[in-house]
Amino acid sequence: MLKSLFRVDLRRLILWMCLFFVILALGNSLHAAYQVQRSLLLQHHLDTNHIYAEKLARVTSSFFEHSAQAVTAAALDVTHSALDPIATQQELEQLASITDSFNALIAVDSTGKIFAAIAHNSSVAGASLVGTSLQTPQARALLEVKNSVGISGAIMGRSGRWISFISHPIFAPDGSYAGFIAGAVHLHGSSALKNALDKHHYQDGSYFYIVDDSGSAVYHPQQSLIGTSFGDRPPVQAVLKGESRTQRVNHPESPDHFVSYMPIPFSKWGIVALRPTELAISSVNELFLRTLYYSLPLFIISLLAIWWLARFIARPLRELANVAAHLDNRDNFAHIRFIKGWYLEAALIRKGLMQGFSAVSNRLRKLHLEGSTDPLTGVVNRRGLDTAIGRLTDTAQSTAVVMIDVDRFKDVNDKHGHAVGDEVLKTVTALIMAKARKEDVVARMGGEEFVILLPDTELEQAKLFAERLRLTVAQTVFDSAGNITVSLGVACFPQHAPSVQDALELADAALYRAKAAGRNCVETA
Repeated sequence: MLKSLFRVDLRRLILWMCLFFVILALGNSLHAAYQVQRSLLLQHHLDTNHIYAEKLARVTSSFFEHSAQAVTAAALDVTHSALDPIATQQELEQLASITDSFNALIAVDSTGKIFAAIAHNSSVAGASLVGTSLQTPQARALLEVKNSVGISGAIMGRSGRWISFISHPIFAPDGSYAGFIAGAVHLHGSSALKNALDKHHYQDGSYFYIVDDSGSAVYHPQQSLIGTSFGDRPPVQAVLKGESRTQRVNHPESPDHFVSYMPIPFSKWGIVALRPTELAISSVNELFLRTLYYSLPLFIISLLAIWWLARFIARPLRELANVAAHLDNRDNFAHIRFIKGWYLEAALIRKGLMQGFSAVSNRLRKLHLEGSTDPLTGVVNRRGLDTAIGRLTDTAQSTAVVMIDVDRFKDVNDKHGHAVGDEVLKTVTALIMAKARKEDVVARMGGEEFVILLPDTELEQAKLFAERLRLTVAQTVFDSAGNITVSLGVACFPQHAPSVQDALELADAALYRAKAAGRNCVETA
């Protein structure tokens, strides 16, 4: 019984092969669905993170622009007051009353000495700053910005907090540089900038940080990292060069995540936004299980249909095999006509048994025809073309050779599949045959290349024929591939070459010139 179970017969072979391919197709479909959904989700989150970084850059840049406008207006008023300390102090107080962008405001002369100051929301009183000098190199660097708004990086303030200055130069009545007005923004604790950025935090593990022009963090959800240099990180290095990009990063020392970096337009700072990749693919497994669940009923029905069909297909072949094994029994042989050969293979076997050697002869003739005919298009193949060339050479007829190549046929196969490519070749063949004469020879050289031999045809006639054919193909709309064009090369025997074979090579060279000239054109030898 065990031996009978594993015996290979047609019914079991069909059953197991179909079962294998059904399972393979189901697995491939599930795998493809998984990969497509995963790819779509990853791309969606990639785009979302990029938009997130763009939004943060706009928010930060907008803060700088509005803050710079306020500082610029105050600097102009201070310049008009001839740098009077009392008037400057009043101007700073007025500015502090109309904007909450700054934690402190200072006026600094050209030596770096503070001659007016006001501070709010700070542990350092404004009056205590008057008369002191800027100490840090980053703060004193603002003295060098004499023509425009200056934005400093992270500076350690007197209170032990990291701060950043937004400055504008002031000038003496004679037009000489006299210092600057600057607004201080706390990077630690509460500030207008931090409050604006905190509104854009996600609660799903995504976060972002901002670096100044030196690569030091000026904003980070972990405030202990403010002032820390991130200049060795590739995204920071890239954003400080003005680059903008979104990519997926996965290496051993950090979890798989998306990173988007974007320069802040109004400053030399940069935004780096990070988003865990697991957020994008967390729902893929659930989607996969649902797809499998909804596929099971059809899978079971398919198995039952395969079992019944395998038996139905194998039955006539089993009966024909029994007849073939007892051909010496004329009564058994007569039974063939009652066997239902309802599909081609069973019908052919029955016909073969009835016709005997006649079927073998027909098969031999068919093999000979297939040897000289292209099976896809029905025109002659290379062997048939060589025969035709030999025949024309023997008769010494003047012959035009037209080489045709379907333009960008590889793109058609890659985009639409080989089945659509085959249909394109069949349609092009039909268009060629419609234009060719009865005595012309149309051959497929292989792939998307065709040859037409035009006996008793001069060069001008061949060129007109090629041009008409080119226009016909270009104006034809192919059902699945859209518009298709062809390039053509023309050569004549004996005008261009001493033999038809040589003319074929010249036509091939002309075809490549047509390709190089931009395709969809005709070139002659």
